[in-house]
Amino acid sequence: MIAKGTTFILVILLLTACKKTEDQIKEEKAIYNECVSNGVRYFREIGSFPTLKTAPNKGRHAITVARERCERAPRTAFSS
Repeated sequence: MIAKGTTFILVILLLTACKKTEDQIKEEKAIYNECVSNGVRYFREIGSFPTLKTAPNKGRHAITVARERCERAPRTAFSS
């Protein structure tokens, strides 16, 4: 009985410790949105907007590529 209760409490503590707060989620979204904006600005500056003109993403939409890169590395994908 005690082992089950202890296990239950530990599971609850782990779940609550891993849950992101609303502020963390908002911050991550803001960082992602800024990254995508920087990506679009970058592609415009190099003349590859709205469709990329060089490999490996030749012919793909710049916004799609910016979103993909920002999903992988939102803090560094288009940082200067």
